[in-house]
Amino acid sequence: MMPTKPGVAGFKSTSAAQKSDTTTTARDRDRKHQRPYDLIVFGATGFTGALAAKYLAKKDDNVRYALAGRDLEKLQKIANKSTSEESERRSVDVYAGSTPEELREITEKANVVLSFAGPFAKFGFALTEACVATKTHYCDITGEPPFIRKCVEQLHEKAKREKTCVVNCVGYDSIPWDLGAWAVAESFKADGFECVRAEAHAGKSKGGVSGGTIASAAGVIAENSMADLKKMGDPFYCVPELCRDGERPLKREIKENWRLQGDARLDEATGKYTMPSIMAGINSKVVARSYSLLRDKDKENACFAEDFSYGESDFCKDESKANWGARGIKTFGVLFAIPPTRWLLRKTVLPAPGQGPNEDILENGYSNVYVVGHGRDKNDASSKVEPRVAHFEFKNADPGYKGTAALAVEAALCLSLSDKAPGLKMGGCLTPSVALGETLIERLRDAPNFSFSVSALKGKELKV
Repeated sequence: MMPTKPGVAGFKSTSAAQKSDTTTTARDRDRKHQRPYDLIVFGATGFTGALAAKYLAKKDDNVRYALAGRDLEKLQKIANKSTSEESERRSVDVYAGSTPEELREITEKANVVLSFAGPFAKFGFALTEACVATKTHYCDITGEPPFIRKCVEQLHEKAKREKTCVVNCVGYDSIPWDLGAWAVAESFKADGFECVRAEAHAGKSKGGVSGGTIASAAGVIAENSMADLKKMGDPFYCVPELCRDGERPLKREIKENWRLQGDARLDEATGKYTMPSIMAGINSKVVARSYSLLRDKDKENACFAEDFSYGESDFCKDESKANWGARGIKTFGVLFAIPPTRWLLRKTVLPAPGQGPNEDILENGYSNVYVVGHGRDKNDASSKVEPRVAHFEFKNADPGYKGTAALAVEAALCLSLSDKAPGLKMGGCLTPSVALGETLIERLRDAPNFSFSVSALKGKELKV
């Protein structure tokens, strides 16, 4: 490991990281105060990681942070570039490392490590393992189910004992969908109801396709057998104890309600035509883990009903576009699954890792995600409550790049600068909504690129 510079200029003793209340243990307070950084961004030389460095450089809340990765020279260039424009910071520390020993040396310096270094199946686990070993909270922007499951199977119990949070999927996949499902369910719970169904929809948006996400998806397909890929089709794949027959199997009828949409449909609640969502494969698994974690924690007071289920689709302007979109998704899936055509698509059409959209899309992109919740009276299974909708909006930010970078930073800072994030009391491999909850919503309301609300579905404008 190779550090540069003795420290970041401008640190003040009034850092937000030093605020605390009785919800945090003395050990956690000591851990926050004794470590030199609130946050270390790992993988800062990639396209999205560099955007995270730029976002942090512009923040005015005295966040103590450093950049890390595998290439010291590239890291220094990113550090210099991010602080040369629109920033009062004179310098940012950088650290390079890749061996288990070097990664532990890096992670023990921070309250939280936020990783952009994918594909995570290839580069991610050693860093996650180092974070758990050094009792450092960890967040990432993965969308790779096998990596998440490996973290759960090998690190969850140890992290839980140490009250260390491992929070995957803190980018566009899957915070808007997971947080939306949780928030709309919580709104029902606050009024004495329970949520039995959440239907998420991607509305009007403008953004680019992530080369890193494409590379991760290609890796998942190439490195797993058809039998393993079939297992990944289970929405509860990232809740291993619910996937294995004989341990704690979920009722078959409940699992059936989680089946992903595969064709064009008219959504009854919103009156909009919809097509299958390419992101539903990962988002449904994250929501399923949230459902399981919260039900396990407190069945009687969980916001999700026992028979809760989740669905996801993309809004379309009319029936014809929905039908063509559904055919396009199926065709792309077939072509991407075949090695020769997958190679051709990646070489000729799809963006490569490290590539991003042009400046116009990056700065003027946007996205609208709606999660419609359906509730009932907890004491009357046949009752119905008027549907509610959570609306997550990205503003002036491409959701897959600039938006994801900003969102991931805000998520990580919840664990570092706040004592109220619910995950701090739990520890383990958690989801964004379970680990961060209302703490993240409050940060997003103060951030420039996001808005979030929950309201009645009736009368709500849905942008398509």
